[in-house]
Amino acid sequence: MANQIERWNPVSKGLHWLFVILLICVWGAVELHEFYDREDPMRGWLVRLHFSLGTTVLLLLAVRLFWRARHARPQAAGPGWQRALSKLTHAALYLVLLAMPASGIAMRQLFGRDTEFFGLFPLPRLLAENPDIGKQLAFMHKEVLWPALLTLVGLHIAAALWHHFVRKDDTLTRMLPQR
Repeated sequence: MANQIERWNPVSKGLHWLFVILLICVWGAVELHEFYDREDPMRGWLVRLHFSLGTTVLLLLAVRLFWRARHARPQAAGPGWQRALSKLTHAALYLVLLAMPASGIAMRQLFGRDTEFFGLFPLPRLLAENPDIGKQLAFMHKEVLWPALLTLVGLHIAAALWHHFVRKDDTLTRMLPQR
């Protein structure tokens, strides 16, 4: 195929690695807040940071999906079943990356709490308070979506390393900042 591209474009690479950094920060903020007493202002700051970064993930996901839909990408390496599995894993990753922040925002609203975006402005209230549904959504957010995200990220990393060290193809190096 004459127009087959061989590497990811710089914007796609940048968004990929920005997501890596953001997800580590979102996770770090929610984990670190547990080290502080409920009355400690640092705990509240870390919770607000967690929600602001999660909202940023949601907003950047829209940018990433728009960019991905409008720009060519390299074809996945390997036989057809591996390419199909790659597409399925990426679709599941995008779905969970959408569901995590959306469920977090909805959960806060259902518990009657406002969510501010980095202290600049509150997110619009779209849901009426309903703690019973909030509890169910909290369960989904923490006990279903979080392990699903960890599993999918682990599979993504394992596949990249497998391609690099076992298949010895350029799947991993195509996404690195510089070849």
